[in-house]
Amino acid sequence: MREVDGGVMAANVMEFGRLLRRAGLDVDLVQTAAFLKTLTLIGMDDRRDVRVAGRTIFVRRREDRPVYDAAFDLFWRRPGGSSRLAGQLPRIRQSTDRGSPGGAQPDSSADHEPVATVRAEAASSRELLRTIDFAALTSEESRDAEAMLAALRPRLSMRRGRRNRVEHSGHRPATRFMLRGALGTGGEALRWRWLRRTLRPRPIVLVCDISGSMERYSRFMLRFAHALRRTGAPIEVFVFGTRLTRITRQLAARSADAALQRVADRVADWNGGTRIGESLRELNQRWVRRTVRSGALVLLVSDGWERGDPAVLAREMARLQRSCHRVIWLDPLASRAGFEPATVGLKAALPFVDDFVPCATVASLEQLAERLAAL
Repeated sequence: MREVDGGVMAANVMEFGRLLRRAGLDVDLVQTAAFLKTLTLIGMDDRRDVRVAGRTIFVRRREDRPVYDAAFDLFWRRPGGSSRLAGQLPRIRQSTDRGSPGGAQPDSSADHEPVATVRAEAASSRELLRTIDFAALTSEESRDAEAMLAALRPRLSMRRGRRNRVEHSGHRPATRFMLRGALGTGGEALRWRWLRRTLRPRPIVLVCDISGSMERYSRFMLRFAHALRRTGAPIEVFVFGTRLTRITRQLAARSADAALQRVADRVADWNGGTRIGESLRELNQRWVRRTVRSGALVLLVSDGWERGDPAVLAREMARLQRSCHRVIWLDPLASRAGFEPATVGLKAALPFVDDFVPCATVASLEQLAERLAAL
Protein backbone atom coordinates (compact mmCIF):
# COMPACT_ATOMS: atom_id res chain seq x y z
CA MET A 1 0.00 0.00 0.00
CA ARG A 2 1.30 3.44 -0.86
CA GLU A 3 1.84 5.77 2.05
CA VAL A 4 -1.18 7.96 2.76
CA ASP A 5 -1.07 11.28 4.62
CA GLY A 6 -2.57 10.72 8.07
CA GLY A 7 -4.26 14.12 8.22
CA VAL A 8 -5.95 13.58 4.86
CA MET A 9 -7.13 10.11 5.90
CA ALA A 10 -8.56 11.48 9.15
CA ALA A 11 -10.41 14.24 7.27
CA ASN A 12 -11.92 11.69 4.87
CA VAL A 13 -13.04 9.40 7.69
CA MET A 14 -14.64 12.33 9.55
CA GLU A 15 -16.56 13.32 6.39
CA PHE A 16 -17.74 9.73 5.92
CA GLY A 17 -19.05 9.65 9.50
CA ARG A 18 -20.97 12.87 8.88
CA LEU A 19 -22.47 11.43 5.70
CA LEU A 20 -23.68 8.37 7.61
CA ARG A 21 -25.29 10.56 10.26
CA ARG A 22 -27.11 12.57 7.59
CA ALA A 23 -28.28 9.27 6.06
CA GLY A 24 -29.95 8.37 9.37
CA LEU A 25 -27.42 6.07 11.07
CA ASP A 26 -26.64 6.53 14.73
CA VAL A 27 -22.91 7.26 14.39
CA ASP A 28 -20.78 8.88 17.08
CA LEU A 29 -17.22 10.17 17.15
CA VAL A 30 -15.93 7.08 18.98
CA GLN A 31 -17.07 4.84 16.10
CA THR A 32 -15.47 7.20 13.59
CA ALA A 33 -12.20 7.07 15.52
CA ALA A 34 -12.40 3.27 15.61
CA PHE A 35 -12.86 3.16 11.84
CA LEU A 36 -9.81 5.38 11.33
CA LYS A 37 -7.76 3.11 13.59
CA THR A 38 -8.98 0.06 11.65
CA LEU A 39 -7.91 1.57 8.33
CA THR A 40 -4.40 2.11 9.67
CA LEU A 41 -4.30 -1.62 10.44
CA ILE A 42 -5.89 -3.20 7.36
CA GLY A 43 -4.83 -0.61 4.78
CA MET A 44 -6.73 0.73 1.78
CA ASP A 45 -5.78 -1.74 -0.97
CA ASP A 46 -8.81 -4.01 -0.71
CA ARG A 47 -12.13 -2.21 -1.12
CA ARG A 48 -14.08 -5.18 0.24
CA ASP A 49 -12.10 -5.19 3.48
CA VAL A 50 -12.72 -1.48 3.94
CA ARG A 51 -16.44 -1.90 3.32
CA VAL A 52 -16.81 -4.84 5.72
CA ALA A 53 -14.73 -3.16 8.43
CA GLY A 54 -16.91 -0.05 8.24
CA ARG A 55 -20.07 -2.15 8.22
CA THR A 56 -18.94 -3.97 11.37
CA ILE A 57 -18.31 -0.70 13.19
CA PHE A 58 -21.15 1.52 11.98
CA VAL A 59 -24.11 -0.86 11.32
CA ARG A 60 -25.98 -1.81 14.50
CA ARG A 61 -29.32 -2.90 12.98
CA ARG A 62 -30.03 -5.17 10.02
CA GLU A 63 -32.19 -2.53 8.33
CA ASP A 64 -29.28 -0.06 8.39
CA ARG A 65 -27.09 -2.23 6.15
CA PRO A 66 -28.60 -1.07 2.79
CA VAL A 67 -28.27 2.54 3.92
CA TYR A 68 -24.63 1.99 4.86
CA ASP A 69 -23.85 0.23 1.55
CA ALA A 70 -25.40 3.06 -0.45
CA ALA A 71 -23.48 5.68 1.50
CA PHE A 72 -20.26 3.69 1.08
CA ASP A 73 -20.70 3.49 -2.69
CA LEU A 74 -21.43 7.22 -2.85
CA PHE A 75 -18.45 8.30 -0.77
CA TRP A 76 -15.69 5.73 -1.29
CA ARG A 77 -15.82 5.70 -5.07
CA ARG A 78 -12.89 4.63 -7.23
CA PRO A 79 -10.92 7.62 -8.54
CA GLY A 80 -11.02 7.79 -12.34
CA GLY A 81 -12.84 4.45 -12.64
CA SER A 82 -9.74 2.54 -11.60
CA SER A 83 -10.18 -1.17 -10.88
CA ARG A 84 -8.71 -0.77 -7.40
CA LEU A 85 -7.92 1.95 -4.90
CA ALA A 86 -4.19 1.73 -5.62
CA GLY A 87 -3.32 3.00 -2.18
CA GLN A 88 -4.88 6.43 -2.73
CA LEU A 89 -7.65 8.04 -0.73
CA PRO A 90 -10.83 8.67 -2.72
CA ARG A 91 -12.11 12.17 -3.16
CA ILE A 92 -14.33 13.63 -0.49
CA ARG A 93 -17.86 13.79 -1.82
CA GLN A 94 -19.62 17.09 -1.49
CA SER A 95 -22.01 16.93 1.46
CA THR A 96 -25.55 18.25 1.32
CA ASP A 97 -24.57 21.39 3.27
CA ARG A 98 -21.77 22.18 0.82
CA GLY A 99 -23.42 21.29 -2.48
CA SER A 100 -24.94 18.39 -4.35
CA PRO A 101 -22.90 15.17 -4.19
CA GLY A 102 -23.36 14.40 -7.85
CA GLY A 103 -23.35 10.96 -9.38
CA ALA A 104 -21.85 8.01 -7.56
CA GLN A 105 -19.85 5.17 -8.99
CA PRO A 106 -21.03 2.03 -7.21
CA ASP A 107 -18.69 -0.86 -6.72
CA SER A 108 -19.77 -3.65 -9.05
CA SER A 109 -17.60 -6.25 -7.36
CA ALA A 110 -19.35 -8.62 -4.98
CA ASP A 111 -18.68 -8.37 -1.25
CA HIS A 112 -17.43 -11.44 0.56
CA GLU A 113 -17.96 -11.70 4.28
CA PRO A 114 -14.62 -12.58 5.90
CA VAL A 115 -14.28 -15.41 8.38
CA ALA A 116 -13.03 -12.90 10.95
CA THR A 117 -13.13 -9.12 10.72
CA VAL A 118 -10.31 -7.02 12.10
CA ARG A 119 -11.70 -4.85 14.86
CA ALA A 120 -9.38 -2.28 16.36
CA GLU A 121 -9.80 -0.92 19.85
CA ALA A 122 -11.74 2.35 19.66
CA ALA A 123 -9.37 5.28 19.52
CA SER A 124 -10.03 8.30 21.65
CA SER A 125 -12.46 10.71 20.02
CA ARG A 126 -10.56 13.51 21.68
CA GLU A 127 -7.32 12.45 20.01
CA LEU A 128 -9.02 12.32 16.62
CA LEU A 129 -10.53 15.78 17.03
CA ARG A 130 -7.13 17.23 17.93
CA THR A 131 -5.81 16.42 14.45
CA ILE A 132 -8.70 17.70 12.29
CA ASP A 133 -8.19 20.95 10.39
CA PHE A 134 -10.25 23.81 11.87
CA ALA A 135 -11.77 24.53 8.45
CA ALA A 136 -13.19 20.97 8.28
CA LEU A 137 -14.95 21.00 11.67
CA THR A 138 -18.72 20.97 12.01
CA SER A 139 -20.44 23.37 14.41
CA GLU A 140 -20.58 20.71 17.14
CA GLU A 141 -16.95 19.72 16.61
CA SER A 142 -15.92 23.39 16.65
CA ARG A 143 -17.47 23.78 20.08
CA ASP A 144 -15.53 20.75 21.32
CA ALA A 145 -12.31 22.15 19.86
CA GLU A 146 -13.00 25.52 21.50
CA ALA A 147 -13.48 23.76 24.84
CA MET A 148 -10.11 22.02 24.40
CA LEU A 149 -8.42 25.37 23.78
CA ALA A 150 -10.19 26.88 26.79
CA ALA A 151 -8.72 24.09 28.94
CA LEU A 152 -5.22 24.76 27.60
CA ARG A 153 -2.77 25.96 30.25
CA PRO A 154 0.36 27.08 28.39
CA ARG A 155 3.62 27.41 30.30
CA LEU A 156 5.21 30.82 29.86
CA SER A 157 8.55 31.53 28.27
CA MET A 158 10.76 33.06 30.98
CA ARG A 159 13.69 35.45 30.83
CA ARG A 160 16.05 36.94 33.38
CA GLY A 161 14.80 40.04 35.11
CA ARG A 162 16.91 43.09 35.83
CA ARG A 163 16.35 42.94 39.58
CA ASN A 164 17.76 40.49 42.13
CA ARG A 165 16.09 39.11 45.21
CA VAL A 166 17.63 38.01 48.50
CA GLU A 167 17.70 34.24 49.03
CA HIS A 168 19.54 31.68 51.15
CA SER A 169 21.68 30.85 48.10
CA GLY A 170 22.61 32.66 44.95
CA HIS A 171 25.37 33.89 42.68
CA ARG A 172 26.87 36.63 44.95
CA PRO A 173 26.51 37.89 48.55
CA ALA A 174 23.73 40.36 49.39
CA THR A 175 26.20 42.80 50.94
CA ARG A 176 23.86 45.73 51.56
CA PHE A 177 21.19 43.52 53.09
CA MET A 178 23.67 41.86 55.45
CA LEU A 179 25.22 45.17 56.48
CA ARG A 180 21.83 46.61 57.38
CA GLY A 181 21.11 43.49 59.43
CA ALA A 182 24.49 43.73 61.12
CA LEU A 183 23.66 47.15 62.58
CA GLY A 184 21.68 45.44 65.31
CA THR A 185 24.41 42.91 66.14
CA GLY A 186 27.34 45.20 66.81
CA GLY A 187 28.50 45.26 63.20
CA GLU A 188 28.87 41.52 62.78
CA ALA A 189 27.03 39.82 59.95
CA LEU A 190 25.50 36.80 61.65
CA ARG A 191 23.39 35.54 58.74
CA TRP A 192 24.67 35.23 55.23
CA ARG A 193 22.28 36.10 52.43
CA TRP A 194 22.72 35.89 48.67
CA LEU A 195 21.37 37.58 45.59
CA ARG A 196 19.52 35.50 43.05
CA ARG A 197 18.43 36.75 39.65
CA THR A 198 14.66 36.86 39.17
CA LEU A 199 12.78 35.38 36.23
CA ARG A 200 9.81 37.01 34.55
CA PRO A 201 7.54 36.01 31.68
CA ARG A 202 8.69 37.00 28.22
CA PRO A 203 6.24 39.43 26.56
CA ILE A 204 4.14 38.02 23.70
CA VAL A 205 2.72 40.00 20.79
CA LEU A 206 0.17 38.22 18.58
CA VAL A 207 -0.65 39.81 15.22
CA CYS A 208 -3.46 37.91 13.48
CA ASP A 209 -4.74 38.06 9.91
CA ILE A 210 -8.58 38.24 9.86
CA SER A 211 -9.08 38.41 6.09
CA GLY A 212 -11.60 36.17 4.31
CA SER A 213 -9.16 33.31 3.69
CA MET A 214 -8.22 33.22 7.39
CA GLU A 215 -11.67 33.55 8.96
CA ARG A 216 -12.02 30.02 10.41
CA TYR A 217 -8.45 29.95 11.67
CA SER A 218 -8.24 33.46 13.14
CA ARG A 219 -11.12 32.84 15.54
CA PHE A 220 -9.35 29.81 16.99
CA MET A 221 -6.10 31.78 17.22
CA LEU A 222 -7.84 34.48 19.23
CA ARG A 223 -9.11 31.80 21.60
CA PHE A 224 -5.52 30.60 21.91
CA ALA A 225 -4.50 34.20 22.71
CA HIS A 226 -7.22 34.31 25.38
CA ALA A 227 -5.79 31.11 26.91
CA LEU A 228 -2.32 32.69 26.94
CA ARG A 229 -3.66 35.77 28.67
CA ARG A 230 -5.21 33.70 31.46
CA THR A 231 -1.72 32.46 32.40
CA GLY A 232 -0.70 35.99 33.33
CA ALA A 233 1.56 36.45 30.33
CA PRO A 234 2.18 40.08 29.31
CA ILE A 235 0.46 39.81 25.95
CA GLU A 236 -0.58 42.32 23.31
CA VAL A 237 -2.96 41.28 20.53
CA PHE A 238 -3.55 42.96 17.16
CA VAL A 239 -5.67 41.93 14.19
CA PHE A 240 -5.42 43.14 10.63
CA GLY A 241 -7.14 42.87 7.29
CA THR A 242 -6.85 46.11 5.39
CA ARG A 243 -5.78 47.94 8.58
CA LEU A 244 -4.34 47.20 12.01
CA THR A 245 -6.54 47.14 15.16
CA ARG A 246 -5.37 46.64 18.75
CA ILE A 247 -7.74 44.33 20.66
CA THR A 248 -5.79 43.69 23.88
CA ARG A 249 -8.47 45.26 26.07
CA GLN A 250 -11.28 43.39 24.35
CA LEU A 251 -9.62 40.05 25.13
CA ALA A 252 -9.52 40.92 28.84
CA ALA A 253 -13.00 39.44 29.36
CA ARG A 254 -13.02 36.32 31.52
CA SER A 255 -15.12 34.36 29.03
CA ALA A 256 -13.59 33.60 25.63
CA ASP A 257 -17.01 33.92 23.97
CA ALA A 258 -17.54 37.35 25.50
CA ALA A 259 -14.02 38.39 24.49
CA LEU A 260 -14.58 37.41 20.85
CA GLN A 261 -17.91 39.23 20.79
CA ARG A 262 -16.15 42.39 21.99
CA VAL A 263 -13.53 41.91 19.29
CA ALA A 264 -16.25 41.53 16.64
CA ASP A 265 -17.82 44.81 17.82
CA ARG A 266 -14.44 46.55 17.75
CA VAL A 267 -13.10 45.39 14.38
CA ALA A 268 -14.55 46.79 11.16
CA ASP A 269 -12.58 44.93 8.46
CA TRP A 270 -13.28 41.29 9.37
CA ASN A 271 -13.38 38.97 6.31
CA GLY A 272 -12.03 41.67 4.01
CA GLY A 273 -8.82 41.92 2.01
CA THR A 274 -5.25 41.68 3.27
CA ARG A 275 -2.57 44.36 3.44
CA ILE A 276 0.12 42.80 5.59
CA GLY A 277 2.92 45.23 4.78
CA GLU A 278 0.88 48.35 5.52
CA SER A 279 -0.47 46.83 8.74
CA LEU A 280 3.05 45.99 9.92
CA ARG A 281 4.18 49.50 9.05
CA GLU A 282 1.53 50.88 11.40
CA LEU A 283 2.62 48.38 14.05
CA ASN A 284 6.25 49.48 13.72
CA GLN A 285 5.54 53.19 13.66
CA ARG A 286 2.84 53.41 16.31
CA TRP A 287 3.09 50.43 18.64
CA VAL A 288 6.60 48.95 18.69
CA ARG A 289 8.01 51.27 21.34
CA ARG A 290 4.91 50.86 23.51
CA THR A 291 4.23 47.12 23.19
CA VAL A 292 6.94 45.26 21.23
CA ARG A 293 9.95 45.42 23.51
CA SER A 294 13.30 43.87 22.63
CA GLY A 295 12.58 40.70 24.60
CA ALA A 296 9.16 40.04 23.08
CA LEU A 297 8.06 37.03 21.06
CA VAL A 298 6.05 38.11 18.02
CA LEU A 299 3.51 35.60 16.66
CA LEU A 300 2.37 36.61 13.19
CA VAL A 301 -0.60 34.57 11.94
CA SER A 302 -1.34 34.67 8.20
CA ASP A 303 -1.51 32.57 5.05
CA GLY A 304 0.61 35.17 3.25
CA TRP A 305 -1.93 36.44 0.70
CA GLU A 306 -0.82 40.04 0.20
CA ARG A 307 -2.67 42.69 -1.83
CA GLY A 308 -0.08 45.38 -1.18
CA ASP A 309 3.50 45.90 -2.27
CA PRO A 310 5.70 42.91 -1.24
CA ALA A 311 8.69 45.26 -0.96
CA VAL A 312 6.89 47.13 1.82
CA LEU A 313 6.19 43.84 3.58
CA ALA A 314 9.85 42.79 3.39
CA ARG A 315 11.05 46.14 4.72
CA GLU A 316 8.60 46.16 7.64
CA MET A 317 9.34 42.52 8.51
CA ALA A 318 13.05 43.33 8.71
CA ARG A 319 12.30 46.27 11.00
CA LEU A 320 10.02 44.17 13.20
CA GLN A 321 12.62 41.42 13.54
CA ARG A 322 15.20 43.93 14.77
CA SER A 323 12.75 45.18 17.40
CA CYS A 324 11.93 41.88 19.13
CA HIS A 325 13.48 38.70 20.47
CA ARG A 326 12.00 36.33 17.89
CA VAL A 327 9.44 36.34 15.05
CA ILE A 328 7.31 33.21 14.63
CA TRP A 329 5.12 33.01 11.52
CA LEU A 330 2.04 30.80 11.91
CA ASP A 331 0.47 29.54 8.68
CA PRO A 332 -2.60 27.23 8.81
CA LEU A 333 -1.66 25.76 5.44
CA ALA A 334 1.86 24.77 6.47
CA SER A 335 0.89 21.28 7.65
CA ARG A 336 -0.80 20.23 4.40
CA ALA A 337 0.88 17.65 2.22
CA GLY A 338 2.93 19.18 -0.56
CA PHE A 339 2.76 22.69 0.90
CA GLU A 340 5.26 25.21 -0.39
CA PRO A 341 5.50 28.90 0.61
CA ALA A 342 4.61 30.13 -2.88
CA THR A 343 2.57 33.27 -2.15
CA VAL A 344 4.16 36.64 -2.79
CA GLY A 345 3.70 37.67 0.82
CA LEU A 346 5.40 34.59 2.24
CA LYS A 347 8.32 34.85 -0.14
CA ALA A 348 8.88 38.45 0.93
CA ALA A 349 8.53 37.75 4.66
CA LEU A 350 10.29 34.42 5.23
CA PRO A 351 13.88 35.79 5.15
CA PHE A 352 12.99 37.72 8.31
CA VAL A 353 11.17 34.89 10.13
CA ASP A 354 12.88 32.86 12.87
CA ASP A 355 10.33 30.02 12.98
CA PHE A 356 7.65 28.93 10.50
CA VAL A 357 5.03 26.62 12.04
CA PRO A 358 1.46 25.38 11.33
CA CYS A 359 -1.61 26.43 13.31
CA ALA A 360 -4.57 24.59 11.74
CA THR A 361 -5.45 22.09 14.50
CA VAL A 362 -5.76 21.86 18.25
CA ALA A 363 -2.65 19.65 18.28
CA SER A 364 -0.60 22.27 16.41
CA LEU A 365 -1.59 24.96 18.94
CA GLU A 366 -0.69 22.65 21.82
CA GLN A 367 2.71 22.16 20.19
CA LEU A 368 3.03 25.92 19.79
CA ALA A 369 2.42 26.37 23.52
CA GLU A 370 5.23 23.92 24.24
CA ARG A 371 7.51 25.73 21.79
CA LEU A 372 6.86 29.06 23.48
CA ALA A 373 7.72 27.63 26.90
CA ALA A 374 10.98 26.19 25.59
CA LEU A 375 12.24 29.39 23.96
